[in-house]
Amino acid sequence: MEMESEFIELNKFKKEDYDSFVLGGDVSATNTTLAVVGVKGKAVTPLFGLKFKSQELDGITEAVNETLKVAHEKYDITLSKACLSPAGPINATGDYCNLTNTDWDIDAKKLLADTLLESVAMINDFKAIGFGLEFMGDDDLIELSHPGKKHTPVIPKAPKGIVGAGTGLGNAMLFFEEGRGQYVTHATERGHTDLPVSDSVEYELAQFAKDQRGGEAPADWEDILSGRGLVNIYDFILEMEMLDRNEWTKEIEEADDRAAAISKHSKECPICRKALEIFVRFYARTARAFALTLLSRGGLYIAGGIAAKNLDFFTDGGFMKEFEINHCYHELLKEFPVFIIKNYNISLYGCGNVAANFPELAIKK
Repeated sequence: MEMESEFIELNKFKKEDYDSFVLGGDVSATNTTLAVVGVKGKAVTPLFGLKFKSQELDGITEAVNETLKVAHEKYDITLSKACLSPAGPINATGDYCNLTNTDWDIDAKKLLADTLLESVAMINDFKAIGFGLEFMGDDDLIELSHPGKKHTPVIPKAPKGIVGAGTGLGNAMLFFEEGRGQYVTHATERGHTDLPVSDSVEYELAQFAKDQRGGEAPADWEDILSGRGLVNIYDFILEMEMLDRNEWTKEIEEADDRAAAISKHSKECPICRKALEIFVRFYARTARAFALTLLSRGGLYIAGGIAAKNLDFFTDGGFMKEFEINHCYHELLKEFPVFIIKNYNISLYGCGNVAANFPELAIKK
């Protein structure tokens, strides 16, 4: 299969403004984006790179070599360090990833043997977001206001949390390390912890979602807060006859990506709107639970495509009203800043940060 790529310019730059350069990679089942990242001190900035269609690749090596070639021939930049964020489980030693929904995998040692790279790290997608968070400015974030407050200050060096619903539900926690002078990200599997419910209807929804998934394990957060979770909520509304079928129902039922179709028609379709309102209510709850667990005065950050594509449902006040509900710590919850991340290149910042500043996470040649 012939490999094609698209050149992408991420930030205008002068080569002399940077101390060194590393390679950052966001590898999904759809696209593989490899970016040259400029390093100045501990700061990183994605500059340019190549985007490939993952299904047209036979492996990561050819894409890496093509990117290294462009960097050298077009900008006289030589790269020896890299960090990749692949969509798939990474083994315990960090040197192998079995990619989800592609016909190829990533073997770090083989990649090092077949390229000019001297080291490569592999981290999961939410770890990449976490490592990129410190480089986000005001223009990269949308602050959600607590009821009656315009702004909630971020406390320096305080814990941070990331929650993001997309294909699944990801969570990561960030703690400041004084010796390093930086935040360090720790991934979690909190999305697979049991789903709490507050009334009989929500209990029925949880049982419905569990039945859709199958198995004996109770419903978890991801059964509701994910693309398939949004579909579960939509189907539950119809199953319980909360609302009548309408002119959009057939299109949504037949769509290849039903979650995207529900989002698309959320303004005109009452069932879609109701599904997203329930979805956002649970989203606020998982954000609240994580914020209280971490005491995230450094901020609770919402990632993932569903929030970014349905901003009205997060900015109308309902999310933050639900976020503050707690019989003991209503006032404490007001101290936690909440943001939506809108910079889609945050993973490239995170990969660049790891490649440049966290050599202990790398596999070396």
